[in-house]
Amino acid sequence: MRAAPRDKLITFQRPVTATNDYNEPVRQGPPTTIASAFARVRYGTGQERREAAQKAATQVATFECLMSPTLGAVLMTDEILFEGAIWDISSSVTVGRDQIHFTAMRAKS
Repeated sequence: MRAAPRDKLITFQRPVTATNDYNEPVRQGPPTTIASAFARVRYGTGQERREAAQKAATQVATFECLMSPTLGAVLMTDEILFEGAIWDISSSVTVGRDQIHFTAMRAKS
């Protein structure tokens, strides 16, 4: 079995937030960098690509990384910075003992 090419550098960030008068989280200042890792990036299925052509659709990708203690501690509220865009993490799955996959949705700019 060949190893997948992990040739894209991604950065994991933790937003700095506070709560407003309505107890909603509000961003304050720049996010804190947690870690950087090389990943294999796999974009959504054909159906998701067709939906992406529509006005309200979103872009989904899976980022496949080698497991590390730092990546194992990434929270669902953290973000991925990839090619200048912010991606909101929707799931993380440990695959075997040496891989972790993050599924994320590109945030609207």
